[in-house]
Amino acid sequence: MAAVGKLSGAATAMFEGWGYPAWFAILIGVAELAGAIGLLVPRTTRYAVIGLALIMLGAAYTHLSHGEGLQVLRPVIFLAGLGGIWLLRSPTARG
Repeated sequence: MAAVGKLSGAATAMFEGWGYPAWFAILIGVAELAGAIGLLVPRTTRYAVIGLALIMLGAAYTHLSHGEGLQVLRPVIFLAGLGGIWLLRSPTARG
């Protein structure tokens, strides 16, 4: 769902306000959508987790560096969820 706003152009103004070019919002939206699809495919789940975690770290940095302290909670929560997915999809979790 997060990718939809970026792909539709609704988030372009926010990205420009943070100093990123407008096309960067589309790029992040495509990466988020690819990551969401990757989470559904067992062979690519761990790669998707890595990619999405990098995006969330970038989002957290962006919010912190622009004084949006409370906005950092969303990427941190997603990072925790991605960590859970990583652990659940690990070879040792399969028993």
